Amino acid sequence: MKKLTDNYNRVHDYLRISLTDKCNLNCLYCNPANRSKTLLPKGLFLSNKEIIRLINVFVKEFGFRKIRFTGGEPLVRSDIFELLEEVNQLKKAYDFEVGLTTNGTLLNGNLSKLKEFGVDKLNISLDTLDVEKFKFITTRDNIDSVVNAIKAAKSLNFPSLKVNVVIIKNINDGEIVDFVKFAIENELNVRLIEFMPFGNNSWEKYGLVSYSEMFKKVKENFEVEEVVKDQNSVAKDFKIKGTKGTISFISSISDHFCDNCNRMRITADGKMKLCLFSTGKDDINLKQLTASQSLTDEEIGEIIEKSLFGKALKHPGVDELMRLEKNNMLSIGG
Repeated sequence: MKKLTDNYNRVHDYLRISLTDKCNLNCLYCNPANRSKTLLPKGLFLSNKEIIRLINVFVKEFGFRKIRFTGGEPLVRSDIFELLEEVNQLKKAYDFEVGLTTNGTLLNGNLSKLKEFGVDKLNISLDTLDVEKFKFITTRDNIDSVVNAIKAAKSLNFPSLKVNVVIIKNINDGEIVDFVKFAIENELNVRLIEFMPFGNNSWEKYGLVSYSEMFKKVKENFEVEEVVKDQNSVAKDFKIKGTKGTISFISSISDHFCDNCNRMRITADGKMKLCLFSTGKDDINLKQLTASQSLTDEEIGEIIEKSLFGKALKHPGVDELMRLEKNNMLSIGG
C-alpha cells in the first residue's frame, strides 16, 4: 500500500469530512455575517454512498488511519447515524479511528448511539462557562445542554474526549484559569485554541490571544508538565500536576505546525482542500469524481495523489488570510 505524500515528504493519513455547512448555533468566529448566502442546497451535499466510497479510497489506497466528521454541526444531518453505521463496518475491516467534532447541543440522547457506531474520538466545543457570554458568542441560550453532554460523554468512557475552546481577546480570555479548573474537576482534556482569521469573522476587531499569552496565564496559576506528543499532533499538551486534568494549546497562528501536516479535508459539497486556509483555486471536485461510473477507486486515488503535490509548505500570513473573504469555517469544515 502506497503512502499519500506531498512535495515536502509529508505523509498524509488523516481525513476530515464536513457533513454539512449548516449549524444550529451562530458562533461569531465561525459563521460569517452573511452566512445565509453561503448555505448549500441539500442536493449538493455528498451523499452517504459518495462518502463511503471516498473513505474506501483513502483507507484502501493510502492506508489512512483517522477519519473525522465535522460541519457546520454534523448532528444536524438527518442521515448521520445511517452513515456512521456503514463507516463502522469499514472500520472493523480496515482498523481506522473515527472522530466527531460537535458543538454538543444535540448530543444528549445520542451519545450511546455514537459509541455503538464506532466513534472513538469526540471533540466538543464550549467557548465559555458563562451563560451570558455563551449567548453573545453563539446567539443561543443552551449552555447547560453542552455542559451536561460533556459530563455524560465522560461517564461513557469514550477512548478520547476533548473540549475545544476558541480564546478571543476581551471576550473569554479572562476564563483561561476557569477552563483549567474545569479540566481538573471533570478529569478532561481542554484545548485552548487561537482565534483564526476567516472571511467576515471580525478577527481584526477582537484579535489574537497567542499561545504564549495563554500559557503564561496557566503557568502563573498551575504547575504543569509537558506531555510527549505524536509528531503529527497539532496541540501542545500538558499535564496539570497532582490532577487527572490536562490542558492543550493549538497555536495555528502564532506558532504554526504546517511542517508536520498530515491532514486532508473534504467539504460538505465534496471539494478536496489541501489546507484549512485554502483559497479554493486548487480544489478537486471529489463529488463529481465519485459520481463517475467510469473511474475506478484506484484512478480516483491517482488524481488525489497528483493534486497533493500542489500543497504549499505553510499557510499564508495573517494579512493575506484576512483578505480571503470567501474563506469561512462553515464551508470548509474546520
